[in-house]
Amino acid sequence: MNFVRATAGLLLSFCFALNLYAAEKPLADTSSPELQSENLTSEARSRAERWVDSSHRFATDRTMALTRWVDGFFGDVDADAEIAESRLRLKITTDWDERLGTETRMSLGGKVNLPRLADRVDLVFRGDDPDELVPGDEDDPSQSQVGLQVLLDESASGNHRTDFTVGLSGAGPKPGVKYRYKTLWGPNTSFRFSQRAQYDFDDGAFATTKLDIDYALSRRSLIRTQNRVLYGEKSDGMEWSSNLGVVRQWAVENGFERAAYLYAGVKGQTEPDSYRENYQVGLRLRAQAIREFLFFELEPTLNQRIDAPDLPRDTAWAVEARVEFLLFD
Repeated sequence: MNFVRATAGLLLSFCFALNLYAAEKPLADTSSPELQSENLTSEARSRAERWVDSSHRFATDRTMALTRWVDGFFGDVDADAEIAESRLRLKITTDWDERLGTETRMSLGGKVNLPRLADRVDLVFRGDDPDELVPGDEDDPSQSQVGLQVLLDESASGNHRTDFTVGLSGAGPKPGVKYRYKTLWGPNTSFRFSQRAQYDFDDGAFATTKLDIDYALSRRSLIRTQNRVLYGEKSDGMEWSSNLGVVRQWAVENGFERAAYLYAGVKGQTEPDSYRENYQVGLRLRAQAIREFLFFELEPTLNQRIDAPDLPRDTAWAVEARVEFLLFD
């Protein structure tokens, strides 16, 4: 019993001494300069990372929004064919060329949804948009003025899309397939690639490859490069074109949008002789006016054309004036 009492007393004394020691010994000083510095550095790093992520997302969203706006405002045929809603563009164009004279034409482009077919089938009108074709070639046999587009597959992100197409013409149906891929290269650069193949029972197989790159300069302007290659059984080897331009949105007045597109381009072919058919510098001035569905456009161009490799190159001015009605937007 004495031994137990002695042991208990010793333990109590030891615990009492530990309590005194803990009371006398200060806790770790979290307000010391070293720890404060570490905490501030960690917090600053976290804020910087959040700011970088936020800035990256903002720049990325701005780039995509600007690209979509340019496509929608200028009426890119591929972009119109892939939107969810119906959209048609009726254009009346007067084309004056110093060498070729004057021509007036009417065209219809865009698509109409066929909702009874599970929103995967659209009636597509190509029109004659020069951005859709090898410039100057409005009889591109790889595409049809009117056709059906059936969505086969689209990734959840929307980066990949595959469509089955059936062109309608007097020569019969033109079955084909179209694949499109788009992504971002960094926060300011968008990249788009598309490959289309179509078979014509009279003219055989044709294919069109496109590569477009946009670089956003600001929230109102971007640099755009467009590259096209057309090749097929009846084409002159590879018929190709390349354009580089700057798009600038003007100040919006009364809710109506305006923009200018200054560009330079070259067009050529590889067979039977490889040569550059035309060098071109142009300016597209486009304005929405009077009504939301009404657009006016003026496009003067300076061309240096050659009809054959052994002929001299001629310089000629051309001007296109367009009135466009946007339907079902």
